[in-house]
Amino acid sequence: MKAITPIVGISKIINAYQSVVCGFDGVLTKGEDLFEEALDALSKTAALHKDVIVLSNSAMRTEEVAKLFLQEKFDLKNLKAIITAGEILHYKLKNTHAFGKTYYNLGDCSDKGVFSKTNYVRVDDLGAADFVFIGAVRADKKTLEDYIEELETAAARGLTLVCAGTDVSSHLKGDVCLSAGAVAEHYAAMGGKIITAGKPDQAVISYVNESFNLSGKKVLWIGDSLSADVKSADLLKTDCVFVSQGIHIHALGEGFIPDVQRLRLLAMNYEVYPNYVISKLRW
Repeated sequence: MKAITPIVGISKIINAYQSVVCGFDGVLTKGEDLFEEALDALSKTAALHKDVIVLSNSAMRTEEVAKLFLQEKFDLKNLKAIITAGEILHYKLKNTHAFGKTYYNLGDCSDKGVFSKTNYVRVDDLGAADFVFIGAVRADKKTLEDYIEELETAAARGLTLVCAGTDVSSHLKGDVCLSAGAVAEHYAAMGGKIITAGKPDQAVISYVNESFNLSGKKVLWIGDSLSADVKSADLLKTDCVFVSQGIHIHALGEGFIPDVQRLRLLAMNYEVYPNYVISKLRW
């Protein structure tokens, strides 16, 4: 079992790495403005000639995330790339109609970006859909129970559920909330077929690894999800900084110095362990 070292900022360890893969939700934002401290850390990392890749399970397209950075006057030249689950899924759907051409959206308006400039047609009647989609939960549907009736109907029809991202929790206006991945997981438990795009899918990890030539480089992964980020780092066989005040904050607390023992006990449930833990991403 590897040691987990608490750190206050990444400046003490960053020189050992050539590339950084950084999460978005829970690391750079909690569903509102981007964190100034975190952006400063990325800028200073890039200034050391490290490649910084933002990899998010968000259903937003790359352009949408880029606009959020620009709103904070962040220089996009600091980033090697921005990759999102929404962008990956858009590309996949644009190049196949394996699930049919009509879809029913279970969630919020995130389908507008994912299906933009494709030939798919959104229908408001679940009975007329070839498949169902969810990218983010709706503000008026905050629990799994709110989706049961529609999921049962979809399962009875044998429809595939296409989901952007795999996260079971995310952030909405600073609070931890239900995420699309939880709805997809529940549908799978009901016997439904699901298609996901995002961390820690092996295809996504391989794409990042090959596209940015990470093999043979010393890579640092930064994220707040044990199941998505720490698992991805484990698959890539690279070091990982875990952000404790992300989606696991209710289990780990809000301390400036993270509780390593509590993290270790929680990590045992996921059978993956980060190398470092930090309360928030900072330099």
